[in-house]
Amino acid sequence: MSDVSLLLHVLLALALGWLLGYERYSHGRAAGTQVYCLVCIAACALTAVSGQMTNLVGNILTGIGFLGAGIIVKSGTSIRGLTTAASVWSSAAVGILVGLGHYVAAVYVTALFIASMVLLPRVERRFRVQIALEVSLRYRQGHRPEEGAVHAFLEDRGMSMLADSLSVIYEESGYQLRFLVITDSVTRAQFISRVAGELPSIPHVDSFSIDQTNRA
Repeated sequence: MSDVSLLLHVLLALALGWLLGYERYSHGRAAGTQVYCLVCIAACALTAVSGQMTNLVGNILTGIGFLGAGIIVKSGTSIRGLTTAASVWSSAAVGILVGLGHYVAAVYVTALFIASMVLLPRVERRFRVQIALEVSLRYRQGHRPEEGAVHAFLEDRGMSMLADSLSVIYEESGYQLRFLVITDSVTRAQFISRVAGELPSIPHVDSFSIDQTNRA
């Protein structure tokens, strides 16, 4: 392949990688346009030079997999970065397609990637799905959590604690109790407004927080 042809390949890979990266960047995700452009350009250039070498393509995807894994972050019960990691890995495929000369396919794949990341979530919001809410109870200094009282509080309101989600933390001379409650997306707001005002009625609870979380 001539240098001019390689340059054209790389420029198209750059443009398509930027489109993918800008979608993630505009939504405040960890990996922005620079990561996508670099991955797409590198994958394209290596593939274009090496032709149809299957081993090289596999090595590229493996290497990008390690890069994507570094984006995934687990904080407590919440996991973030899965979509961004998957899209970074997918951008390598776009670069490979351009490098092999499949321009139309690369454009179509890019369009499908963006549709998957932008349109599908909008459609899914219309469906009733289960979501997990992380409840954190902070107890007054000198008082221990009473797990039985928490279970009774939830049962009286037709709810239950997700199995194996309970954790107890002790810091700054006070206890903190964390657990997950499952509800559905349609009644999420009603759940929070209904329960938020009643959580302080649990014995010795000083403060609390309710956050939507993402499970693995």
